[in-house]
Amino acid sequence: MKLKTVQSQTLQNQVYEYLHEQIVSGNIPPGQRIVEGKVSQETGVSRSPIREAIRRLNSEGLVSVSPRGGVRVYRATFSDFKYLYECRLSLEPTAAFYAASRMNEKQRKQLSDSVDKMNLMVDKKELEKLKILSSQFHYLIVAASGNPYLMKMMNQLNSLISFYRNAVLNIPTRIEEGADEHKAIWNAIKNEDGKAAEELMKAHIQRDYQFYVSMYSGVKDDEY
Repeated sequence: MKLKTVQSQTLQNQVYEYLHEQIVSGNIPPGQRIVEGKVSQETGVSRSPIREAIRRLNSEGLVSVSPRGGVRVYRATFSDFKYLYECRLSLEPTAAFYAASRMNEKQRKQLSDSVDKMNLMVDKKELEKLKILSSQFHYLIVAASGNPYLMKMMNQLNSLISFYRNAVLNIPTRIEEGADEHKAIWNAIKNEDGKAAEELMKAHIQRDYQFYVSMYSGVKDDEY
């Protein structure tokens, strides 16, 4: 994917978006080395913007940089996954609670359309599209909460959430179950029942985590 020759800052952003997508989607798997020269060949961009993009990815926890300069996609530990879900359990149910009373008409339509599309993708067994829609659904609820501080905290975690969520959402049965849970959350928000939306979101996140734990039970951090 050759990127256009534009201002340095824009190039940094484009390289960042390119590498971010490759990592979150799993095209560059955990533990794989990111070589500046190879990225330069793939994108047509010089190494300076690539280094800046890597610094951003490192600050977000998506890559690790060794003291000797090597860069690899971060290989998450089971503890990392657990700690992230603890954050989600605190923030996302709160977002759902406030979304029920604060969302505007545009957000209402976006959430409704999102659920309709998810139902359609379940029927068509379009699992990759369903994964994308799932992430969008969670993002829309956070935005609908109307709380700028909550949005800022979730934005900081969003890359890691997408990165880890793929581990659970690669399982077809869990993807389809999750779509049904999203529909229930949306119905509660639509009916302005903040308490129900909060509890349903909490249960949804807990099921994701419990499903994942059942898959990787007995795996140690250094084996993950």
